[in-house]
Amino acid sequence: MFEDWVRHDVGQVYVQMFDVALANWYGAPPGLCVHSETCGLALALEHTGDLYSCDHFVEPACKLGNIRDKTMIDLITSPQQAEFGLAERDAPPGFCRRCDVRFACHGGCPKDRFTSTPDGEPGLHYLCPSYKAFFGHIRPAMEAMCGLLRAGEAPSQIADRYAKADAKRGRNGSCPCGSGRKWKKCHGAPSIHSGPQAGSPGR
Repeated sequence: MFEDWVRHDVGQVYVQMFDVALANWYGAPPGLCVHSETCGLALALEHTGDLYSCDHFVEPACKLGNIRDKTMIDLITSPQQAEFGLAERDAPPGFCRRCDVRFACHGGCPKDRFTSTPDGEPGLHYLCPSYKAFFGHIRPAMEAMCGLLRAGEAPSQIADRYAKADAKRGRNGSCPCGSGRKWKKCHGAPSIHSGPQAGSPGR
């Protein structure tokens, strides 16, 4: 999906995961708590008035209090909530903190950190291998788009770079998406972006 998006849809189709990644590469707030450096802004209020640190942590240890006993703003700004928010940044295992794409995923949501690192340390996100593969794969495109942004140009111009590189690809070469398929059978195959092919009916 990313390979198709970066060739045709940047600036026209907004995919949250891709936008979040670009924000983290650029150094801007990502707009998604699971890939932010800290969290704690998505609290959960129950019908009883109980306020919890996060809608993923509606459990006794993360109960901040009840809004009938204390104002909501006091509960939100409490030391308990501040500690909860900082844990996303400070609690990951060393394997995660040393990762070269940690700045992009920030360790993922703490609720999903229930596996162990290769050396047995607990607290690793269960999607860590996928995050490493995905963010590692998109790094060149993200760096190129950041360069365009810093130059005051539209990141959608990256499509021109991909078009030039794709024009030089051999039809029987491997597709750069990593699928293992040939270019002509994967992202080099005719698509809706290419328009009707010769001898075929229109859309």
